[in-house]
Amino acid sequence: MLVYNSQTHKKEEFKPIDEGKVRMYVCGPTVYDQIHIGNARTFLSFDVIRRYLQYKGYEVTFAQNLTDVDDKIINRANEEGRTAAEVAEEYSNAFIEQMHRFGILDPDIRPRATREIEAMQQMIQTLIEKGHAYAADNGDVYFSVRSDHNYGILSGRELDQLRAGERVEVNDQKRDPFDFALWKAAKPGEPSWPSPWGDGRPGWHTECCAMIHRYLGTPIDIHGGGQDLVFPHHENETAQAMCAWGRPLANVWMHTGMLRVNGEKMSKSLGNFFTLKEILDKYPADAVRLLMLQTH
Repeated sequence: MLVYNSQTHKKEEFKPIDEGKVRMYVCGPTVYDQIHIGNARTFLSFDVIRRYLQYKGYEVTFAQNLTDVDDKIINRANEEGRTAAEVAEEYSNAFIEQMHRFGILDPDIRPRATREIEAMQQMIQTLIEKGHAYAADNGDVYFSVRSDHNYGILSGRELDQLRAGERVEVNDQKRDPFDFALWKAAKPGEPSWPSPWGDGRPGWHTECCAMIHRYLGTPIDIHGGGQDLVFPHHENETAQAMCAWGRPLANVWMHTGMLRVNGEKMSKSLGNFFTLKEILDKYPADAVRLLMLQTH
C-alpha cells in the first residue's frame, strides 16, 4: 500500500512501526461554532482511511482532540455573555452529534485540551530545561524556533524567507519574531490554570503535541489534518516533539485538500460556507459522503 507523505512529498510504502498496528491522530475542531462542510470533508477523509486500514486487518488506535480553550471560544463567550466553558461544552456536543449523523466513527481516544493541562506543562518544562523555550517577563512562555535546526522540515519553508510582521505576529516579549507561544499569561476574565510561570493557558500548537505523546507515544504512524494546518500548526508540533523527546512526532503526515467554493477555500473568515448541520438537515448523510468522496 502506497501513501503520500506530506513531509517527503512523495508516495511511500506504508510500513507501521509495530507490525499489524496503526496509531493515528487527526486534529479535531476548535469548538466555538457548528463545523462547516469543509471541516467535515477532512474528518470524512480520515474516517475512510481509518476504515480501510481496519478492513485491511490493522488494529487501529485512533485519537482526535477537541480544542476547548482558544481565543475564538473566549471571544464568542464574551459576545454572548457566557463562560468559555459553556460555549465549548455546547459546541463539543454539537460536533459529536453531527459526526454521528454523518456516519463518522467515534475516535478511540478523544482528549480535551482543558483536561490535559498537566501533560502540556510537563512538555513545556522539558523544552525550557533543554534550552528550546523561555519564559518572558509577562508570564508567556515561547518556543525558540531558531534553536531547532530542523525547523521547516515538514512545510519546506525557510525562516529567512518569512518576514516578521507579514505572516508572523510581532511581539516585544519574544526574543525572535518567529518564536511561538507555548503558554499564554492570563488576561482578566479569561480561563486560566496555575503554572510554574504564572496563571495562564496553553498555546494552540502545544495541545496536540502533548496529547499525542501522552496517549499514543511518539512517533505515531499517521498524523492527519487539513492542508491548511501544515504551516504553522503541524510544523510547530513536530518541532516541539523533536526538541522535547528527540523523536519525530509522526512517521507519515497526511493532509486533505480544501473544499472549494467558486475557486476559493471554504472558510468561516470568507463567509462562503455551509454548516454540516444545514446540509444534513436537507440531504441524506450517505449522499453527502458519496458526493465528497467523488473528488480526489
